[in-house]
Amino acid sequence: MNGWLETLHTPGARGGLNRYAYLLLILVALAVMLPGFFSIPAMDRDESRYMQASRQMMETGDFIDIRFQDEARHKQPVGTYWAQVITTTPFGGAEAPVWAHRLTSLFGVLAAIIMTGWLGSRLFSPQVGIAAGLVLAIALSLQVEARTAKTDALLLGFGMLAQISLAMLALKVTEKRPAFIGWPLALWAATGVCILIKGPIFTMVTGLTLAGFIALTRDFDLLRRIRPGLGLLVVIAVAAPWLVAVTIVTDGAFLAEAVGWSMLRKVSEAAENHTGPLGFHFMLSPVTLWPAAALLALAVLVAWKNRTDRTIRFLVAWIVPTWIVFELVTTKLPHYVVPTFPAIAILMGLALKDVPGVLTGLKQRIFHWAVAAAALAVSGVLIALPIAAHIEFNGEIGIDAWVAAVAGVVGLITVGVLAFAPSLRTLCVAGVGAIAVYGAMFGVVIPSIDAMWPSERVGRLVDRLEGCETLSIATLGYREPSNAFYLGTEALLADNADAAADVLANDPACGLAIVDAAEREGFDAALAARGIRVRPLASVSGYNLVKGDALELTLLVTEGSQVRAGE
Repeated sequence: MNGWLETLHTPGARGGLNRYAYLLLILVALAVMLPGFFSIPAMDRDESRYMQASRQMMETGDFIDIRFQDEARHKQPVGTYWAQVITTTPFGGAEAPVWAHRLTSLFGVLAAIIMTGWLGSRLFSPQVGIAAGLVLAIALSLQVEARTAKTDALLLGFGMLAQISLAMLALKVTEKRPAFIGWPLALWAATGVCILIKGPIFTMVTGLTLAGFIALTRDFDLLRRIRPGLGLLVVIAVAAPWLVAVTIVTDGAFLAEAVGWSMLRKVSEAAENHTGPLGFHFMLSPVTLWPAAALLALAVLVAWKNRTDRTIRFLVAWIVPTWIVFELVTTKLPHYVVPTFPAIAILMGLALKDVPGVLTGLKQRIFHWAVAAAALAVSGVLIALPIAAHIEFNGEIGIDAWVAAVAGVVGLITVGVLAFAPSLRTLCVAGVGAIAVYGAMFGVVIPSIDAMWPSERVGRLVDRLEGCETLSIATLGYREPSNAFYLGTEALLADNADAAADVLANDPACGLAIVDAAEREGFDAALAARGIRVRPLASVSGYNLVKGDALELTLLVTEGSQVRAGE
């Protein structure tokens, strides 16, 4: 193994990582991200909303205004929707499967991993770059984002390009006004794309990094090196055409809602009840950065030990201001601090180069083991989670749950090895444990618990119905966005019994109502008022994971309907 590691440590032709190191990062990333990527059904709510809105762009040919069914979707800009249109077009376009929409997230995370490895190797050494790339590749939060077709993984990919460009201008370019404009162009072009993906969120990260670095180093010349005048023109060229077009098309409604909802409201109140105490992200870091969370204390210690170094100051400026902002805003979600993870990963990689020099005394060792204990506790939860999920949703423990629990034991052991003897070698061992855990959890357990995916199961039943070429569909009692993705854009997610009953009244031959048992009494009363009698075709039991409610969905048609159950 020593010879293999030495091969990976050998710098490439232009310095940095060699092709074997990049190949390792790509293979590990795919090994941890692909299980479940193709088999996990559409998730509620954000993923299904993004996928359905992207599908409607292809159905209508309107690539400016973003809509979910008949409702305007003005919470985020258009970049992710366009990216999903691109990735789904070769695989059926509007009829593309779920995984084709997720390719945008997979590519975003993969790009971030490669760029993190590149940056770590350029700032320090190939060993640091490999370790940093591995830390990011196996992080639990990145596994979730890579499998979810929404903005954050794609944003991280382009945001990393902006951060790399800023790092080069801050740490490697010495001229006050460099003749080479490649790095400023990359910085501002990536910033423009980030604005198209999620507004100014990552621009805030880059701006805070810039401000923090200047505050720590007094390097005001950096403001000239980034060429802000050129940058403004580049950002305008990238982002302004769509922003102008959507402002005209929506008569200003997009900007009003996007700024009011997606920015200001999240700062002042808990949007959609997503909140947490001060320190929320810090307390959750053993989960979001698992399994390499066992190295978090080492990252802090190596940053403190080298706190006067310009490169360390850049990484600290990247992490601390952004982390503080997201701790202070009222709305909190685990993935908000993900933009800081590449810098944290690089610090972890640096710490692994000189563990004895970092753990110099009893206080440092106690700190390390206190943090590592939290990562070990998360490993214990991952052992119990598949068993608990099977008991909760299936009422019994399946063989796949036991397999996942065994994989969790492997993960626990490998995290323990990493904590006890931190090194690049044991990080690779922890990576093997992560592959086992993610393969079992995402690839086997989650897709196999049918009760978690009622929309997908109902969609399969509807696809097998016969008798009508086109169905008029309404759901009642279960209005999650995944219904629209699986049942079609025209499906009515009814908010009352009368609206659902009207679908059957207006199309008695080909109408279909999918009604939860909790709404059945009111629905039957609405049918009786219209003189309609119905017959059931099939039923689906499951859970609304968003609300935590049990569901008993029945597919109902009129007694004289042409619709019949297929084979």
